[in-house]
Amino acid sequence: MRIRIGVVVLAVVLLVAAFVASIPSRSETEAACRRALDNASTADNRPDVCQDVDAETYRTFLLMYALREEGLD
Repeated sequence: MRIRIGVVVLAVVLLVAAFVASIPSRSETEAACRRALDNASTADNRPDVCQDVDAETYRTFLLMYALREEGLD
């Protein structure tokens, strides 16, 4: 009986660890957002990967993208 409980507990711990490991970090989300920006991106028309980026950071990314497109980076 102890072995069965131990196996179940271990399985639950491994599942929780796998779930937590698959959640992207803030920096990974922001990097993906910067890569997804294009000429169609606006303050109201965000790429899907940018939905979790806060408004101020997203606006900064848009400004950086516009400057880079103008060759002013």
